[in-house]
Amino acid sequence: MKELGPIYWPGGLQTVPKGWTSFEFDEDKPLKIGVPARGAFNLFVKVSNDQGINGSNVTGFSVKVFEAVVKRLPYRLPYVLVPFYGSYDDMVEQVYSKDLDAAVGDTEIMAYRYQYAEFSQPYLESGLIMVVTAKPDKSKERWVFLETFTRRMWLITIAMHTFIGFVIWLIEHAENPDLTRFGAICAGPMVVCNSNNIGRLHRKSYLMLTISHLQPSVSDIDTLLRTNASVGCNRNSFIVGYLINVLGFKPKNIRKIDSINDYPDAFRNGDIQAAFFVVPHAKVFLAKYCKGFTMTGPTFKLGGFGFVFPKGSRLAFEFSEAILKVMENGEMPRLEEYLLISNNSCSQSTGVSDGLSISLGPRPVAGLFFVSGGISAFAFLVAT
Repeated sequence: MKELGPIYWPGGLQTVPKGWTSFEFDEDKPLKIGVPARGAFNLFVKVSNDQGINGSNVTGFSVKVFEAVVKRLPYRLPYVLVPFYGSYDDMVEQVYSKDLDAAVGDTEIMAYRYQYAEFSQPYLESGLIMVVTAKPDKSKERWVFLETFTRRMWLITIAMHTFIGFVIWLIEHAENPDLTRFGAICAGPMVVCNSNNIGRLHRKSYLMLTISHLQPSVSDIDTLLRTNASVGCNRNSFIVGYLINVLGFKPKNIRKIDSINDYPDAFRNGDIQAAFFVVPHAKVFLAKYCKGFTMTGPTFKLGGFGFVFPKGSRLAFEFSEAILKVMENGEMPRLEEYLLISNNSCSQSTGVSDGLSISLGPRPVAGLFFVSGGISAFAFLVAT
């Protein structure tokens, strides 16, 4: 076979192009990609001043996802990230008016936004969830030792102790005057074995006894509505309108909060009794403030986080395909895991319940003390 010479692609290129596309991009006129500069959760998009480049440095989870997706496109995409200081709805409208060529960030795909723009395939699933403070459930703590064994195991243990006591009494009562009454020998092993169980309880079930059993301070949304409770949400988010128009909260009961770091103080000061987040934000919040807060109530399904493009743009289709490639090769889960791990500051958390002790006190085994004391008293009465 005759060996051919080097291939010259259209334009005089000797390198294989990444692919064919109907888009014509000018390197001197990169796409202007808007990013939210005032989001409450800057782990998704963070805009900071960079003196070295005399401009803004844009980082965050959503930006990393965007960069990973761009690498999967079959062509080179010149772009520049432009900080946008308005609301998310305003940013979408800027894409509609062509002041921006696209928008990247933790932007929720909502039906009403489709009248202004197209969206890519969601790169992160989402929904609206309620976060409230968590308090110890004292009624469960008292009898938590019962959870170390199943009911069947407890019955077998009691039956075995009774049987052993009966056998010892049957053998010894004729010769040992101290064992003339069955109750004295029958109850004794139960008390002794209960003491042994305390040792096993401490060794094998220490975490169950020392970690507080928590319950949400507010169980459902109806309670908040009925009591006219104040709730919080991100200032520049669609959640404000959702709380009013869908869930029925009064505007005066909604507190608009600027930053993730302001929520713990709002809870502590009594400014809000609950906070509403999209699920990715809630996960980040609970990773940072893992003590004293919990998610509760139903999750209201939403469209997810997606990238914004002008109506009719084929970029939305191209990006959707590239997003699926990033998901399928396992890169997206790694980015999500890094997002939560990098923000996990439980050891430094300033959450509401930092003062809760995890030391083992009498409350978790109070029920065991009552049972052991009762058996001891019964054995004493029978023996005397």
